[in-house]
Amino acid sequence: MSRTVDADPNPTVRRMYDELGELLERGDEAFVEEGPDIVKNAIAEPGFFDGVSTAHADQGGYTREKVIGDPDGHVVRYMEWPPEYALMPHEHHGRPCFEVLVEGQLVLSDLSATTVGENEYTFDVIETTTADPGEAAVVDPRENEIHAVYSPVRSRSLHVYPDDNWEAYGYVPKDDSTSDAVDVYERESFQLRE
Repeated sequence: MSRTVDADPNPTVRRMYDELGELLERGDEAFVEEGPDIVKNAIAEPGFFDGVSTAHADQGGYTREKVIGDPDGHVVRYMEWPPEYALMPHEHHGRPCFEVLVEGQLVLSDLSATTVGENEYTFDVIETTTADPGEAAVVDPRENEIHAVYSPVRSRSLHVYPDDNWEAYGYVPKDDSTSDAVDVYERESFQLRE
C-alpha cells in the first residue's frame, strides 16, 4: 500500500518536525531526552498553531488529529482530552513517545505489570508525572513502557511518536475478574487510525 506525503504544514511545524527527525537519526535516547524541548520551543513561536487543530472531545473519548508525519516517519498528533477521562494502560511497541501539554493538565502513570494468569495482568503504579501547560510527559521504554493517561480537566496536547503505527496494545479490565480487591486486565491489540 502506498502512502502519500501530507500537504505541507506551516513552516514552524515543518522545522520542528525536521529537527525531531534529526534527533531520531541519533536514536531513541536523543529523541526522548531532547525532543520535548524542541516541541516546547516550537509551540512558543508565533504562528505555530496556524492550520493546526483538533476536534472537540466528547465525554466518551479523546480526539487525535495528525499535525505532520511523512510516510514511514515519525508523527505529531494534536489531541484533546475530555475532563475526567482515563486512557487504559497501553504500550507502543517498545518505542518511546512524549506529550507536550498545550492546555489543561495531564497525569501520566508508569505501570508495572504482574502476570497472574494466561493473558491476565495486574498493575502497580511505579511513578506518576503531572504535566501543566508547557511541560512534557515522557514514556521511555528503557525505564518502563506500560503507561496510562488521565485528564482531570479538558486538556490539549501534542503527542509525538517515533513512527506512525496503526496498532497499539492496551490492557482492558477482565469481565470475570475473580478478585474484588485487585483489578485484572487482559492485553488486546487496538487499531489507532481513524
